[in-house]
Amino acid sequence: MRRKWIDRALPQHAGVPAPAEIDWSTAHGDCHVANLTTSGPTLRDFEGFGLAPVGYDPALLYSYSLLAPQTAARIRAEFSILDSPAGHTALLVVAADLLQSASRGDHPELTEPLRTLVTSVTH
Repeated sequence: MRRKWIDRALPQHAGVPAPAEIDWSTAHGDCHVANLTTSGPTLRDFEGFGLAPVGYDPALLYSYSLLAPQTAARIRAEFSILDSPAGHTALLVVAADLLQSASRGDHPELTEPLRTLVTSVTH
């Protein structure tokens, strides 16, 4: 994840300006249910490992679960970081990333829930 990409992608794909300040931390970078085992749980597939906005991994897990409202609600409840300013930044960054992917044909069913998420975080 690079700051330059965030500065370009948030306005382009999420329709919001990039935040002036971003807190960064180490992230798995590809946190979704296919990369979690049920025994443990254990994260798999570390090819996206690196720096990302604080809360990126739970924001990604949450965003991929938007089509399963009960799961999304549980993730949101378990990861309180998502209701903080840093978490809102992470949610916007993830939304921009997934909306960019959706514009290329990946997970188009997430487009409307992601747009709703952006609105809920920014208003």
